[in-house]
Amino acid sequence: MMILTDGGQDATTESLRFWRENRHRFGTFVEARAYLSEDDVIVDGRRFANTSHGPQYAWPQSPKLVLIDDSGNELWLTACCAGYDGSGSGGTQDILVEEGFGTAEQIRPLVTDHLVLVLRKDRDQPVEAVPSALRGNDRDRRNLDRWLSRLWSEPRIHTDKALRTASRWLRRSDPLEGAPSGMHGIEAEGAA
Repeated sequence: MMILTDGGQDATTESLRFWRENRHRFGTFVEARAYLSEDDVIVDGRRFANTSHGPQYAWPQSPKLVLIDDSGNELWLTACCAGYDGSGSGGTQDILVEEGFGTAEQIRPLVTDHLVLVLRKDRDQPVEAVPSALRGNDRDRRNLDRWLSRLWSEPRIHTDKALRTASRWLRRSDPLEGAPSGMHGIEAEGAA
């Protein structure tokens, strides 16, 4: 399996350029996963270490749009996303339409109105579509549990950014069994 990432672009135009320049390396894209929050992508296990400022400053970053081809290869784009009406989601819409996931009229509301959107070409309906209205509810707790179980049980880069990501969820939840001290409840607010 190959994973090709644009390496942490801030501009949608750069992610679009990267997609166009590297499209020939992939087969037919059969699945697309678009996100608004980095946290949801990390929960799904897709993250990389951004070392643009040197390895000593490495911090977890994740794509906001993942395209998966018929061989399981993945293209990760960091400046195309979902969940609002703007240039990032506009880039996602352009890619999804051009890659044959639907028409512009079908894709636009799906991309702009969902925090998480998973499309497969062999399905008429989205595999997953989390409406923007669900921001900050119990779904965050389920995601936090999944994310923390991966964080504590797998070797990975533990950085201030990772801790801040966890503490954002933990401020709204009860202390979790197995979390290191200083990582939950009121204590996390001071760390954020």
